[in-house]
Amino acid sequence: MSSPLFEIQSIAGKGKGLVASVRIAKGTRILVEAPLIIVQNMPPEILEPIAASKLRLLSKEKQRQFLALHNNFPGKNPFSGIIKTNALPCGPRSVKGGVYPTICLINHSCLPNAHNNWNEEKRHLTIHAIGNISAGQEITISYDQGGPSIVRQRKLKQAFGFDCDCNVCSLPPTELRASDARRVQIQTLDGAIGDPHTMANAPRAAISNCHSLLETLHQEFSDRPGALIPRLYYDAFQISVAHGDLSRASVFAERAYIARVACEGEDSPVTSRMKKLTKNPAGHASFRAYSMRYQSKPGSAPKELNQLEFESWLWTLGGRQ
Repeated sequence: MSSPLFEIQSIAGKGKGLVASVRIAKGTRILVEAPLIIVQNMPPEILEPIAASKLRLLSKEKQRQFLALHNNFPGKNPFSGIIKTNALPCGPRSVKGGVYPTICLINHSCLPNAHNNWNEEKRHLTIHAIGNISAGQEITISYDQGGPSIVRQRKLKQAFGFDCDCNVCSLPPTELRASDARRVQIQTLDGAIGDPHTMANAPRAAISNCHSLLETLHQEFSDRPGALIPRLYYDAFQISVAHGDLSRASVFAERAYIARVACEGEDSPVTSRMKKLTKNPAGHASFRAYSMRYQSKPGSAPKELNQLEFESWLWTLGGRQ
């Protein structure tokens, strides 16, 4: 596939990859592509005949595109090996994965500069820049599920057959330990935020955890934490709206929407739902689900505050309206 934004090149130690032809600004849609095939996760001996039957239905050109993809697991199940090496999940926690002729050439980094998102309505995958990408820089996405380097390395080796030597995994030991500590903290805070008991009975603590997570994400990922940011803002929105605080909920919904556009685009179903909540936060199913303890109206955020004061107000549930 040719594109004014990138070229397919050989990358030392990685095979093929995508390299930016020009400077790509954060939020740019780099690529959109429909899968060649979609399959469920299953053992290779079961997947092989299913994959073979699906491939027979493709055109000769698409069959060639599939067979040209790298296989980290050669053997008696070649189709399954290509799928295991290349398939990307069709949404968070999906048991299905898609194989793509160009997107599957994008290599992994634990500090990626692009984000892949499955659009369930359009049945395609999009790639957006989550940071500014310089001309000549490799475009990367994340294959991992987070956690410290030892966990990421083990899972990447098991699932994709390679040892990650990205900029994060190659850090000096002291810096890598600091990165690992931040990534463990990210998982810990994310789990605490999602705890329904905390959301119901200690919403101020839950909002405080959201703010701590935001700061930790920026410390670890700098200006490109990707889809973790809109998810965080959506969590803060849900906590606020569940206790009747539509003032803060409106702000969090707007921030979640803007962040979602940057890594998924306006046509993402999730982006569309978030946009609706910016206009009507009370329309969310969780509105007043726990209490009306912090009841406020949309748009009633204080106007006279400077940015630092506004952030302090925003992340202190029950603070002055």
